[in-house]
This record gives sequence, C-alpha cells and structure tokens, in this order.
Amino acid sequence: MEDLTLILLLILFVCCLVYLSLTHIKSWKSKKHLTAHRRVMLVISHPDDEVMFFGPTVLGLVECCDIYLLCMSTGDYRGKGPSRKDELYESCAVLGIPEQNIILVNHTTLKDDPNVRWREELVNDIVSRHVASLSIDTVITFDRHGVSSHKNHIALYYAMACLAMEEENREVYCLTSVNLMRKYSWMIDIPMSYLLCNIVYMAGPSQWFQLRRAMFQHASQLTWYRWLYILFSRYLLINTLEPISRSATSDKKNC
Repeated sequence: MEDLTLILLLILFVCCLVYLSLTHIKSWKSKKHLTAHRRVMLVISHPDDEVMFFGPTVLGLVECCDIYLLCMSTGDYRGKGPSRKDELYESCAVLGIPEQNIILVNHTTLKDDPNVRWREELVNDIVSRHVASLSIDTVITFDRHGVSSHKNHIALYYAMACLAMEEENREVYCLTSVNLMRKYSWMIDIPMSYLLCNIVYMAGPSQWFQLRRAMFQHASQLTWYRWLYILFSRYLLINTLEPISRSATSDKKNC
C-alpha cells in the first residue's frame, strides 16, 4: 500500500513539474495555439459554460484576438434565468471578454434542459447570422459528446457541423470530451493531452485562480458537486480542440 502511495505521489509530482514547465515557458505554452485567426466566436449553451469548460481557451484568445461570446440560452432550467444573465456578464468581466462582445439569446424554443435536443437548423440559423454580421473567421463550440453529455451542448456540435459545410471560408473547432477519469484527473492529464493533441490551451497557475474567480461569479450554480469540479477538473487547466471536419458527413444531421 505504501509503495502504491509513493508511486501515485511520484506521478503527481512529475505531472505538476511538466505543467509548471509548459506554462512557465511562453513558447511552449503557445506552441499549440490556433494561428491566423483575428475574430473568434465561442458558441455555448448556458451561462457558466464559458468558464467551466472553455476557460483556458478564452484566456488564451483574449490576449491575441477579438473574441465574441454567443450564449444560446439564459440558463433558466430552474427559473434562474435573470440572475444567471447577470452572472454571465460578471464572469466575462473577470475573463476579459468585453461586455459589447457578449450575445445572449433568449429564444422560446431554446430552453435550458438536459433532456431536450435543440433543433440544429434553428441554432445554425442564429449562429450563421451573427457570424456573418460580425465577420467572424473562427468558431469554437462543444464536440459531439458535449463534455457532460448535455443534449443542449450536443445540439451545438451538429449545428456547427452544418456551419462548417456551409461556410468554407471559416474555421470551426470543437472542445474535446474526455472520459470521467481524465475529466477529474486535474494535472495528471496534462502531459498526455499536450503530447497527443495538436491544438492546446493551458491556464497557468495565476490564470487558474482567475478562472476560479470567474466561476465564483456564477453564485447560483455553486452546488457541492460544482466545488468538486472547480478543485479537480482538468478543464480549468487545459483545453484541447479539434477541427470539425467538412468531409465527415456522418456527423451532420438535418443540415
């Protein structure tokens, strides 16, 4: 038992050392960032997605380009829509997203509900209009698993798969979902994710605390399991992105 404990502590120490090295040396940290993008739109389902899942990406992008946030609902699953709207603006202020770059959709058929799959045609239409009007060149959203298997998240992926087919002059990326063990592995997942993935954003130690402050703005969502998420989730330390392939026709539905 003692040997196993020592091995686990050694693994954690090595992973922490790798993390500190990667985030301290700027050329390593930014080596796997997106390039040639000037106006980026992050498309999310609910207030708090921007920090819970995309925090490291947001902090990396605000340093080098114009970033816009398109939130497809007010997060009114438990009737807290008005307060969650205010929390979103407060969180974005901590993250560095200008208030004028935040678009909050309040559509009658786009309700926050983990059991409801939004119509991809409607989502695609809303996103396409904002992408065109703002001259967006890069769009980022969830992948087909939605990180947490939330059906609202998954609907965004399929809507953006349609967008990728229709808008060939724009790049569309999705946030990679990982299994439950990796999701809550904290720093242990960092070496593998950095080595195996082509597009990586990491939050340094000070940025990790910045993301915690942003998460604290979502006071209505700070349940006990959210505290565990804040402490152990790898998504507050590292994001890995992948392009949504225009040739993956099997991934597109209702385009």
